[in-house]
Amino acid sequence: MQRIDAHIHLWDTAQLDYPWHKRGSFPDLPDTYLLDDAITETGGTDITFVAVQAEMDHSKDPVEETAWIQTIADEHQNGERIEGFVAYADLCQPDLPNVLERHARHPVFRGVRQEIWWQKSSPRPDILEEDLLSNSAWREGFGALASIDAAFDLTCWHTQLRPFSEFLSHHPAIPVIVDHLGSPIAGDDAALGVWLDGIRALADLPNTFMKISGLSQADARWTVESMRPLVDQVLEVFGPERCMLGSNFPIEKLTSTYETVWAAYKALLRDLTLEERDAVYFSTAKEAYRLER
Repeated sequence: MQRIDAHIHLWDTAQLDYPWHKRGSFPDLPDTYLLDDAITETGGTDITFVAVQAEMDHSKDPVEETAWIQTIADEHQNGERIEGFVAYADLCQPDLPNVLERHARHPVFRGVRQEIWWQKSSPRPDILEEDLLSNSAWREGFGALASIDAAFDLTCWHTQLRPFSEFLSHHPAIPVIVDHLGSPIAGDDAALGVWLDGIRALADLPNTFMKISGLSQADARWTVESMRPLVDQVLEVFGPERCMLGSNFPIEKLTSTYETVWAAYKALLRDLTLEERDAVYFSTAKEAYRLER
């Protein structure tokens, strides 16, 4: 069966600056994680990848990261295994149209991820101290994604899902992929109620997709059985035809092996029909990220 890993991160601290690395936010992660490392994780299978921006320094030109990924896709002997790249852009910035246009010059570019989860005081460089969803410049900038036919990866807290759905209802032409199951908190009934309400609201919009990924963010000690109720819920709410899989490697490497993650997905999807499994394993990602265009 064809498989697309719709969420990996590649980085090289010798090429680009990453504040989370400099501050030691994830001390057990390697200094570099390259395409060869990702291919090694797959154990000789032919899984292909959608790479997602790795939180390089936001004060630098984000197109540098896209150009770097494009060079790998063009020059690496297995570069074709990078099917797409989800880049960073600050949707608040006045030069956003120029940034998006330069991103779009690179064939590997498929969308934008600007993480919108926030907390005061922020515990990590990738968690903001501002609610971008209430920022008028950000809300206006989001609409610019339609002009370059780009998708948006939504990384947020479970409490932000419903407010985002209300905002997104005004942008029906922009595909939105919800990362990491929408950040549920396993074992917290109140939080799960808010999460379920949020994913139902998003699923009511036809331009949304769910990414089953980031299992350790829902439950640091996850098992197939602890994940089953969450995965069953998103499959029921979105339908398999709007769900895809991502490993979130190498972040998940802190708690799991690549083989363990994909074995869990196999177990969690075992009751689906062959057509439904095809959707979750590859065809939904192809549609959401327009990988065949």
